[in-house]
Amino acid sequence: MDSDTGELLDWECGNRSRKTLKKMVDRLSVWDVEFYCTDKWEAYASVFPAEKLVMSKKVTIGIERNNCRNRHWFKRFCRKSIVVSKSKEMVDLTMALFAKFRVNGSVYSILEMTL
Repeated sequence: MDSDTGELLDWECGNRSRKTLKKMVDRLSVWDVEFYCTDKWEAYASVFPAEKLVMSKKVTIGIERNNCRNRHWFKRFCRKSIVVSKSKEMVDLTMALFAKFRVNGSVYSILEMTL
């Protein structure tokens, strides 16, 4: 997430491994990121340059709020139930719609544009 605008820049579907993180970091290189705010997961320290890494829960409030909204709006991100889809394609599509309409925009502004 962009700390100034709150815009969701990118995400990666997968586990919290170094390999998964590296995929996203490679895509983030086009943004010329000034610093990365993370929790203290060890994979972050092995991928991000130390001078650009801030490891503290105090600065991850925005992304934690976003994760909470994901779990609220989409059952597939909650505990296992009959509404969970394990398809990577469905998870990516869900995240794209969530970013477009709930994080980076508004459902209502999109509806107004179509009327």
